[in-house]
Amino acid sequence: MSVNGIGSNYCYMGAVANHVQEKVSETNAGRKVTQQPVNLSISDEGRNMLREMVNKFGTDSDYVNAREMTIQNTNEVAWEHYTAMRGISSQTLKDGNYNVEDVMKSIMDTYESRYHEIVKEHENGEREVSYELTGKRSLTLEEDLAGLDEAFKMRLANLEGYITCQQTNRAFENPDSSWFFNRSDPQNEGKIQDRIQLFDTEYRDSALSIMEQTREKFLAAFKSFGYKKGTAIGIFADILNEHTSFVANTQKLFK
Repeated sequence: MSVNGIGSNYCYMGAVANHVQEKVSETNAGRKVTQQPVNLSISDEGRNMLREMVNKFGTDSDYVNAREMTIQNTNEVAWEHYTAMRGISSQTLKDGNYNVEDVMKSIMDTYESRYHEIVKEHENGEREVSYELTGKRSLTLEEDLAGLDEAFKMRLANLEGYITCQQTNRAFENPDSSWFFNRSDPQNEGKIQDRIQLFDTEYRDSALSIMEQTREKFLAAFKSFGYKKGTAIGIFADILNEHTSFVANTQKLFK
């Protein structure tokens, strides 16, 4: 699953669809079916209803749905930096052979690269740009860096969505997903506790906190006399080593 554009509701929708399909199969097994099979498609209205039903079961999250990120609903400076960061990450995060820590490291690496490039481009003054919606204009260093910070937040939204989907995949890795829909039944208490913990938002919050801490320390280091390119990755590694529980939970999530 790509980390470059994810909405967790789609993970839940898959689980709901599988559960419904299983129930239909069980019902039909006890019947003598005489009619011809038909192809079933879900209308847009039906999909919207399904999303509403899923939201009643799913956990709350206030991250931005990356599927809805377009050039029209963000400023074009941020969009330029966001697509650049995402494009660089796609060169290293591919084939699904990575975990949360790899994604976090990639985001920090691309943030540092873009920050360094922006500062360098403004050494001789404002940067001239030409955008699809706002046309030609000049950007100050402050405007450029503000756009990069917005792009960073958008990449954190991607990260949070990626974590949510990974948690969902782990929770539903067993073909029998009925536990989720019956999780309020007192008889199931204890049997599903481990799976319910996979939806804990504390892990996602920790990931975002680590990223924000890394960014703040990088910005301080960038302004220091002894700054060297690649500093952000070292800072990230140091902060990660301080969060032993997060590292342990990452290993559980991707075991």
